[in-house]
Amino acid sequence: MLAEVRSRRAWVYVLSVAALLAPVCGIVYLGAVSYRDERGAVDAQVERQYAAARDVAHRIEVAIDAAFEQIDRATASVAVSSPLATYWFWIDRDHQLRVPSPAPVVVGDTGGSFDRGAPCSAGRIEDCVRELSTRPTRLARLRDAQRAEACRGDGCAAQWADARRTYSQLAAFADTGPTALLGLARVLLRAGDAHAPTTLAEIDRRFADRNYEGVGVPLVTALLRAQTQGPDATLDLADGVLAGRYRIDPIIRLGVLASLRHRVDSGVGPGAAGELTPQQARRRADLDARIAAIRAEARAAAGLADDLPELERTATLAWRGRTASHEPGRTLVYRKRADGAVIGMAVDAAMLERAAGSVGDAVALHVAPLVLPQGVRPSRAYRELAEAPLASALPQLSLWLVNTVGDPDPRDEILRERSRRHVAYTSVLAVVLGLGMFVTIRGAARARELARLKSDFVSTVSHELKTPLTSIRMFAEMLEQGVAKGDATKMARYHGVIVAESQRLGLLIANLLDYAQIERGTRRYAIDRHEASKLATDAVTTFETLRDPDRGSRNPIEVEVSPEAVLAEIQVDRDVVIQAMLNLLANAAKYGGMDKPIAITVDADAEATSIAVTDHGPGIPPSEQARIFREFYRAPEAYTSGVEGTGLGLALVKRHIEAMGGRVDVQSTLGHGATFTIRFPRAGRVQS
Repeated sequence: MLAEVRSRRAWVYVLSVAALLAPVCGIVYLGAVSYRDERGAVDAQVERQYAAARDVAHRIEVAIDAAFEQIDRATASVAVSSPLATYWFWIDRDHQLRVPSPAPVVVGDTGGSFDRGAPCSAGRIEDCVRELSTRPTRLARLRDAQRAEACRGDGCAAQWADARRTYSQLAAFADTGPTALLGLARVLLRAGDAHAPTTLAEIDRRFADRNYEGVGVPLVTALLRAQTQGPDATLDLADGVLAGRYRIDPIIRLGVLASLRHRVDSGVGPGAAGELTPQQARRRADLDARIAAIRAEARAAAGLADDLPELERTATLAWRGRTASHEPGRTLVYRKRADGAVIGMAVDAAMLERAAGSVGDAVALHVAPLVLPQGVRPSRAYRELAEAPLASALPQLSLWLVNTVGDPDPRDEILRERSRRHVAYTSVLAVVLGLGMFVTIRGAARARELARLKSDFVSTVSHELKTPLTSIRMFAEMLEQGVAKGDATKMARYHGVIVAESQRLGLLIANLLDYAQIERGTRRYAIDRHEASKLATDAVTTFETLRDPDRGSRNPIEVEVSPEAVLAEIQVDRDVVIQAMLNLLANAAKYGGMDKPIAITVDADAEATSIAVTDHGPGIPPSEQARIFREFYRAPEAYTSGVEGTGLGLALVKRHIEAMGGRVDVQSTLGHGATFTIRFPRAGRVQS
């Protein structure tokens, strides 16, 4: 027999190991096959991506070649249309930067300074001495007149009159005459005086070869005349400045043009900015564009200044590129022409990416080219598909093919297409393996827990059976020996103890038999209609009868029946419900403590009727509230408290109540007792 048991156990071990190893071997095999197939598919996809990157880099090289052809023709006054050649440059064979046009440096004044005149214009020496001696006074008066002219507002008429009078007196002198005449012209123009044109004409006649603060006198007088002639005159003057009609430093020319543009918008003259005609608005827009072009050209020329020597030194007939000195984000692509001149273009990453054109979705969804400095990788917002050198002449740049991380990875798609069947098989095997391991581990844990609980149960039941038997035997022997002979009170008490312990023993045996019947599925219930309140009072009466007569103190039991529950009926087995109530009351008495009251509350609503038992014990931790209804389980606090029990009471209560269509709930807070509630569907009302 022992050999047969050992053989059966050996087969169980062998089958368990086989059940674990078979799925593992299947997973390993399918993984190896899948890896081999997927690796080849991924390699093919990667090669397609690199081929696409090389094709894009070649397209950029072709675009650069085409741009150089246009730049070569542009030096012969042919327009450039290539986007790559937007910022092109031309260094002629005389080493002069022709395009973009640099800002020429004006050395010295084109004529005499406007405020510099002969120190003395008098003929006689005594008149000259007199003029020189009064010069400080006249200069002070000139400054006073300028301050008076600067007055703004409605109350400035008197100050303007003083300025006009002073300017008129100082205009005759050689040193203060030019500035005084100019101030007089401004005052006359502001006052709308008819003599203003005559004064401006005199300034042109006497000082045409002078300049005022870097601006030639003809342009100064033209600016003053345009103040009174409206937007058209201002725009005409701007056209003259742009056409080179006035000799002026390029930097100052930009300031003059900006001032004229501001006058058009500020409403100086008859036409305000809001009243411009469509033609005037177009001319103003054209002026804006030309000002922007001049500024851009001047900046571009200034940015190339430090690179010109190196460009000329390293230029060859084949184009090449280098990073701009002042703009690391710009690349200068250049080559030497046959005549010795150097041509080239300034490009950035965005321009090269646009020149690459559309890549399409052949290798990935929403793939785009990205030009980056060598050694720099795309940001984490992009998925790296392939990298290729941009061109041998541009070693400082590299080309990446990317798409955003939100788009699908083409290699993932390859893996999905090739792996669905393998993944399905592997998943099934993994699930089987996982379930087998889970069931095995859970079964082993459950068996170990049940073994422990049953061991504890046997020990506890042995003690529970021994205690009442010992009491019955002891008091029976005392009666047999005549200890209470002649004392009717003692005899009644001894008989009472024997009866109570017998009932206690019977209750314990009944619980064990109930559990056995439930486990076998042979438990039957005598279902009938009963008043819930009557069941509660009967259970209390039975519990009081079964109490230990030697126990000095008892837990007071209070039964509260709500008006709604007075006539409420439930369909249950009366004895089973009373037995469940006895278990709950016994627990409340054991764990609630000496003399602590026990409350029974019977309540009902439209759907159900409930009977609740509340004690004032230490309470049940939340983690234990679901476990206390398991068979043989007792909370750790029950063991440490020394309270006797088998661990079957609450399990039987739950099994019985649920078998009759009800349910049992527990609510407890540590330190504030516990409430066990039995709830049944309401059967109806008793007819009064």
